[in-house]
Amino acid sequence: MRKLLLNSSALVAAASISSYAVADVSVTGAFEWTYNSASSSIAASDGTSFGTDNEVTITFTNKTDTGLTLTGVYDFDADGAGDFSGGDESHLTIGGGFGTVSLGLNDAVNDSFGIGEHDLIDEDLSSTPGSSSIVTTAGESGNTDANKLSYITPSMGGFQAGYSIMDSGTATQSTDQTAMGASYTMPITGGSLMLRYNKQTTDGVATGETESSNYGAKLTMGAASIIVAHGESTIGTGASQTDDRSANGVSVRYDLGGGMSVGASTVTAEDDKDVASGVNEKYTANIAEVVYTIAPGLSAKVTYLDYDYKAGGETEAGTGSQDDSGSQTQFTISASF
Repeated sequence: MRKLLLNSSALVAAASISSYAVADVSVTGAFEWTYNSASSSIAASDGTSFGTDNEVTITFTNKTDTGLTLTGVYDFDADGAGDFSGGDESHLTIGGGFGTVSLGLNDAVNDSFGIGEHDLIDEDLSSTPGSSSIVTTAGESGNTDANKLSYITPSMGGFQAGYSIMDSGTATQSTDQTAMGASYTMPITGGSLMLRYNKQTTDGVATGETESSNYGAKLTMGAASIIVAHGESTIGTGASQTDDRSANGVSVRYDLGGGMSVGASTVTAEDDKDVASGVNEKYTANIAEVVYTIAPGLSAKVTYLDYDYKAGGETEAGTGSQDDSGSQTQFTISASF
């Protein structure tokens, strides 16, 4: 009798399990090791260093009987001595003919529709004093992996758009955020042209409202790609505005074949609010890069950065304004699994 009951329980359990959808599960990893040699007019920023940037992503995917695609993503850093507790993203995406809805810890849509000169450079190096408020690319800004509700339309004749909302909760220092973006891609002879625009607004009780926008174009012709981009952002409004930043960037990348590609970019950013003795806070940078694919999933990169930073009216806490100029050369080994 006991054996019969056990067998019956097993059958019920098996039937229950089979009634649930079985998801496809994938585990991917991206691991990167760097050696950086920096030459800076600021002693604390001068010298050499090793670095790592490792990431593991677990993805669950299932398609329902009604045609919906459900995707669950858990993405986390894997750098801290085997500590996998620092999750970056954890979200559910529901996709169908209506587009996609994302719920949880994920990027805002201005990230999905952002464009900057750094997008054609694998290792987008930059160097500014830690307390500076200047931007270092002409791309989108203000994005975080906080809890959001996002919607992106399906592609309609090359056009796509999206909108996201972030609610910071009942905390006094509210940082609610809304973001939107749109893109249009058109084929042209021998390649394609993509246009993008995005904007985000973040509330701020302590620092004032932050608002940013970004737009640009990417032209792809055979083995060559070119990006031209503009970005601008403000912190605070009216008389309480503390930053008014704008940036312009251009980049180019060319695939030489045989697993090798080269890229170069330039960017200039200024803050019209941080001015001293007629000098704005300003950052200019030029990057050159060579990437070689050693084997599928394994690549080596050499990236060179030349930069100049003028503090203008930006005051670094405890030391006053501090200009900086110099260069960095970085060797990177990247592997993906």
